[in-house]
Amino acid sequence: MSGRGDAAAGGTADPPVIWKRNLSVLVAGQLLAVSAMGIVLPLIPFFVRDLGVTDRAAVERWSGLIFSGPFLAAALLAPVWGNLGDRYGHRKMVIRAIVGLAVVNLALVFVKTPLQFFLLRFFQGAITGFIPAALSITSASTPPDKLPGAMARLTASASAGRLIGPAVGGLLAGFLTFQQLFLTVGIVISVAAVVVSALLKEPPIPRVERPLSAAGNLKWAFRDPRLRLALPGLLLAMVGISMVMPIFPLYVEDLLGGRGDAKVITGIGFAVVAGATLIQSSGIGWLAGRIGLKVVLVTSLALAALSLWLHVAVRGVGSMLAVRALLGVAAAGIAPVLHTMVSRATPDGMRGGMAGYASAATILGFFFGPFLGGWLASHVGVDGVFRIAAAVTAACAVGAAIIARRVGGDRRLVPLAEEIPR
Repeated sequence: MSGRGDAAAGGTADPPVIWKRNLSVLVAGQLLAVSAMGIVLPLIPFFVRDLGVTDRAAVERWSGLIFSGPFLAAALLAPVWGNLGDRYGHRKMVIRAIVGLAVVNLALVFVKTPLQFFLLRFFQGAITGFIPAALSITSASTPPDKLPGAMARLTASASAGRLIGPAVGGLLAGFLTFQQLFLTVGIVISVAAVVVSALLKEPPIPRVERPLSAAGNLKWAFRDPRLRLALPGLLLAMVGISMVMPIFPLYVEDLLGGRGDAKVITGIGFAVVAGATLIQSSGIGWLAGRIGLKVVLVTSLALAALSLWLHVAVRGVGSMLAVRALLGVAAAGIAPVLHTMVSRATPDGMRGGMAGYASAATILGFFFGPFLGGWLASHVGVDGVFRIAAAVTAACAVGAAIIARRVGGDRRLVPLAEEIPR
């Protein structure tokens, strides 16, 4: 049994209507989910201190663990949830994710110790994972020619959520206690979970009698040369882009030479990248249809490498912000195309599981990138980190160009997989 009762229910409607409505629901749900997860991020050290930790070193240690724990848990569990979506329906995984997020935020109201805070955040990463679930149902149901645009819309909603969440968290923290903040977020997400459950439909996905396990999906990925290159490429691209995040405030301080407000300029610098990604994401589907996926991918990676390298050369705030905008534009064309590549190289019945691995690669990239950037800064300096990040991203561009050349003149970058391996 594949457990696809929802698929039968959704199969009576016109498939294009289903994927379009689902995409709208997922975009709205992901915007809310990412915003909700981001609300707490800038407040973690303050909440740790509120829980009775007074030593600064202890606050920093707990904050680091609590911040990174959900990312590690999500990376480990994303392939499992994706595989379960292939077996029992992707809609169930999306609902599980948003309900889990609501439960965790409501449970945070009762946290009394840093350990409890860490365990609940780790559980949040393990049980929620709205982004992998959204990627799974989108990759499994969207028409192939519409997939780049759909992935770009999901990327845009995540970028918007990363902008909105910390801003809302900082605003609400000014007049709500931490307990009231968690309760408010939990209630809002609970309402959203009801709405998503009512509107999201399982698309009519072909039945697979014997879907592969998560381990079987991984073996298939190792056997397929396209996935063997795409998944590590996704990991390395995210490492290259995120490597500079923890040292960017130091870069701004050096740029200003001790003058001006480095905190304000740092915030603007991060916002410019996210805003440019958000704006550019809306046109990725159209652009891919005109010039082809492989041109978008290689060009975006090359522009990302160039922008990272140019950070070292700029001497003023205006030129720095222009370079940051270029980085945001480039980032908009990387993750959606790579996720599309993974989906198109994967047969029906495996796309949820493989989307889980792609999501895990993305999460691990954002987990290891900042850690590596902080470590490298102490050895090669801030400018050295930007140069290394540029080199990593440029290497990804060369790899993508090699893949494109091997494929030949097909603008889709990879041919569509037709059947599941046995």
